[in-house]
Amino acid sequence: MTKLVWRVKLVTELEAGETTEIEVARIERDEQASLGDLGLRLSEAKRLTASIQAEIVPTQIAVAGERRRACVTCESVLASKGHYTATFRSLFGDVPIRVRRLLSCPCQDKAEGSSFAGFALEAATVAPELAYVTARYAALVPFGKVADLLSELLPISGARNAGTVRNRTMRVGEAVVRPHPSLWGSMVVTSAAGTGGTNGILK
Repeated sequence: MTKLVWRVKLVTELEAGETTEIEVARIERDEQASLGDLGLRLSEAKRLTASIQAEIVPTQIAVAGERRRACVTCESVLASKGHYTATFRSLFGDVPIRVRRLLSCPCQDKAEGSSFAGFALEAATVAPELAYVTARYAALVPFGKVADLLSELLPISGARNAGTVRNRTMRVGEAVVRPHPSLWGSMVVTSAAGTGGTNGILK
């Protein structure tokens, strides 16, 4: 039986007129398609978005690190101090990344010998969208159900349990309340941990 085949390619253009492409997905269907064969399946959509994310994020990190190699004061090229590895967690998958570290320019006061990251990451390396979506649904249903929902619909791998959802929701709540100390006294948080009840409310 003849197969219908679609190849999904990601075309990258980092410099004007210079492109590279990579195949990120291959979708096959029989000619005799049923209702369930129309369009993308959920598993295919998850793999597709995860594959695209895995290509885009490391490239962005690498380019940002290269762009910061010039001193903002004297424009000298900064020496590299190697890389450190981390995992960027997003709605569209966990992506391993290598972040360049740079030595500070000697022209900066008291900076000689110190270093900094070529791309500023938050300590948790969690994408703001992932934190927002997690906290949004955790305010409505138990943590465990939020973890199940996100794992079923999205190619995320870092929120498969109630504890992770709870911790991320708490961090979002702290970030919201921190600029307004008076709210701390009225915040009520329960550790439902996916067993039912209210996860957290602000009164």
